[in-house]
Amino acid sequence: MFILAAMANIPQFPKFLRRPDWLLALALTAVALWMHIYLLLHAGGFWRDEVNLINLSNTHSFAEMEKDSFPILMPLLVSLWSTPVPAGNDFGIRILGTLIGLGIPAVLWLAAWRFRRSPPVLGLALLALNFTLIMYGDSLRAYGLGTLMIVLAAFAAGLFLKKPTWRQTVILAVLATLSVQALYQNAAFVAAICFGAWAVCLRGKNWSAAAKILVVAIVSAASLLPYFKQISTLPNAAVSLRSGFDPMLVCINLDKALGLPLEQYIWIWAFFALVTVVCAIGVFFCRWKKIPVESLPVTQRTALAVALASAFGVSWFIVSPETRWYFLPAIALVIVYLDSGRWLKFFQSIAAADGEPQPGLDNFSLFGGVTLLTALAAFGGFLWYAAMPTEPWYFLPLMALGAVCFEMAIPRAPHNRAGIFGFAFTIALGAVYFAGSNLDQRFTNLDLVARQVSAQAAPDDLVIVSPWYCGITFGRYYQGPAPWDTLPPMKDHSSHRYDLVLQAMKTPDAMQPVLEKISATLQAGHRVWIVAEIEPPKPGDPVPDNPLPPPLKHSGWSDRPYDIVWEKQVTQYLGNHCTSFKMVYATTNLNVNASECLKLAVADGWQNSTKGVTTGH
Repeated sequence: MFILAAMANIPQFPKFLRRPDWLLALALTAVALWMHIYLLLHAGGFWRDEVNLINLSNTHSFAEMEKDSFPILMPLLVSLWSTPVPAGNDFGIRILGTLIGLGIPAVLWLAAWRFRRSPPVLGLALLALNFTLIMYGDSLRAYGLGTLMIVLAAFAAGLFLKKPTWRQTVILAVLATLSVQALYQNAAFVAAICFGAWAVCLRGKNWSAAAKILVVAIVSAASLLPYFKQISTLPNAAVSLRSGFDPMLVCINLDKALGLPLEQYIWIWAFFALVTVVCAIGVFFCRWKKIPVESLPVTQRTALAVALASAFGVSWFIVSPETRWYFLPAIALVIVYLDSGRWLKFFQSIAAADGEPQPGLDNFSLFGGVTLLTALAAFGGFLWYAAMPTEPWYFLPLMALGAVCFEMAIPRAPHNRAGIFGFAFTIALGAVYFAGSNLDQRFTNLDLVARQVSAQAAPDDLVIVSPWYCGITFGRYYQGPAPWDTLPPMKDHSSHRYDLVLQAMKTPDAMQPVLEKISATLQAGHRVWIVAEIEPPKPGDPVPDNPLPPPLKHSGWSDRPYDIVWEKQVTQYLGNHCTSFKMVYATTNLNVNASECLKLAVADGWQNSTKGVTTGH
């Protein structure tokens, strides 16, 4: 912080580079750029969802691309990108995800400059340095593109509110349509943006602009009509995914998304969300009570920031004292220092020297608050309707829209600017400190396992991959001569074939064909390779019984209980009939995502009893 102050006083620097907030924003941008490049170089191979998208995109068929979990935009973009880049070039294809991820801070800069003529310090700190956004936004899925498009749509809405012409209406309609064509859930966020714009139109009684926003809403909604069947009723092939809406799981995954790299960051998001709503209420309050906007405390002092940050810190200490409870009280002290010391005078002197206006609450404050509240409610409704278990990366568009709302809604008077500077500086320190341990993570180790099996398996060996969805990744990287299949056996391993899995779940003895292949392979003197989350079986234990037909009492149509039983049936059968069962490979010195980190084992020899069986590593 003191280094930034010293740099700000160097006379040779351009005027905007002598301002601490500009210097900090540039530093945050450089750090974000480094993080994206670091992830690009350390991500490793593609994991199953990425491979699924690549395989569907490489068909160059709209009908096949529509089988993904998203609308057509991302598969189409990958298909176009793959034209000059060979389909097998992992690094070349992954660059596309990196460019999408880098586009988000670029739009933050553009929006902040057009709306406030100030750097997006808060958005960069909270969003651009968020590890969830970097890891999964750069991943070759539609979440990064959907996040970028919703930020662009919010930016276009802000431009429309400044000048509600038909030209701006067309731009907003195009970006809103592209947003919903990237992610289905973006429809909720586009609706929220329209509601925020309508609130501004209502306050100003600008019915013409309100009608134009209605056109935008209708056009973007109409673009989803080709997907009406997928939206109205999820396909039968995905019935195993519908475990129901779980509010607790939603909160847990939202906490994971916001709480990277530190759990306490969720409180910072909550604090600025509250400030954004307060600003929106202030605009309406001033409108109906005829009170000047500039007289509201939120535009003059940061006492609210100090009080809330201190309260959040105390609450965190009470709930979880073993964690870094001192984080938010430390921020509160920083704000107090900035608010009462020479730093505040420094920000005030800069504003005065530059002749800079001190903006209070305005239409952007109202737009940001209404949009944020509507987005939270609409996305909650979407999750309830989808009835699927959530993941942290599902919240990326909501996070991005929230960051844009913060930037647009919170005034940049000297007191507020000093407080935001303190928040952003502290957040950045935490992000940089934990960057290496969080971003040095592979999405999968199946590319490494597949290459090892390819090098060691003989043509008459048998390779089995479990669970079945890991076969999507394994199929991309396996180049060996031995035949391979998954548990359950499937005729197609190129995409998520939930229909085939559901058929296997309904089959009473689904593993019998696999057990027969294992028996024939071992009796012929060849080996069976197992790629799974596996531990050496105990010879002599009984093979588990077949699971009951779905839906099960506690898990419904979920395939996970079946995957567990199927894997135990096969491994125990091997343990009872092979003469040697050894662990060949397990990732121990790499940071690998737990959802796709499998081991490799090999079984050899045949016997009718368990006598003489050896297991080991």
